[in-house]
Amino acid sequence: MAKASKVFRAIRRLLPALLLVLLGTASQAHAEYWTIASEDHFPPYNYTTNGKRTGIDTEIVNALLKELGVTPVHRPLAWTEVVQAMDENTADIGFQFIASPARFAQYNMIGPFRTGTTVFMVRKDSAITFDRLEDLAPYRIGVVDGFSYAPDFDAATYLEKVPASSNVVNFRRLTLGLVDVIVGDLHVLNHMAKQDGRLKTVRVLPKPVGLIPRYIALPKARKEKAERLQAAFVKLRDNGTITRIVDSWLAQ
Repeated sequence: MAKASKVFRAIRRLLPALLLVLLGTASQAHAEYWTIASEDHFPPYNYTTNGKRTGIDTEIVNALLKELGVTPVHRPLAWTEVVQAMDENTADIGFQFIASPARFAQYNMIGPFRTGTTVFMVRKDSAITFDRLEDLAPYRIGVVDGFSYAPDFDAATYLEKVPASSNVVNFRRLTLGLVDVIVGDLHVLNHMAKQDGRLKTVRVLPKPVGLIPRYIALPKARKEKAERLQAAFVKLRDNGTITRIVDSWLAQ
């Protein structure tokens, strides 16, 4: 009898630990994971540091998924691969997309979650000025393959646009004199110039190309997830969370 009592007490001591294991297993079984496709290196919006995905837009997406109780699984890709992941429905989310009628027809578009300023950058000693796009017709303009910039610029077939595989390659071509102008997001271009120690050797033309709203895209087949994400976006937009994330990064 005494032996049975000892066994009972031992089992009773083990029950809390066993319950925690069972609860943890059940929690893992019900955990929800979404795959997130974004351009590999697009600082300060999305990039990897110390093995962790970070940046303004990454933090916004993470906040939206936290609101839904979803764990993000980030997939850093080339931009053309991000678009392909949306087209082929191989990822839940892709960011950051510029709006167009074609994209609204093709994807579930959430946002805009922020607005970026697209600008032209030249070397510091360049005499290039810009008032109309036609002013840039004599020059080689560096662009990133697959990127959209602003409707008027994208449609300007009379401009000589030299494609590159990334913003980093584009910026290096500018500094080496292989192109005369590059186009891109103000904060991205300034970040690269600072990282390269070349802020004093380049300048941004005063007139912006455009103020461009940015969106999160989901494949059309993921309508239910898009509806949930839209609800989370509205909540975090209206309570100021998204604005606080953007401001905290740009104040650094």
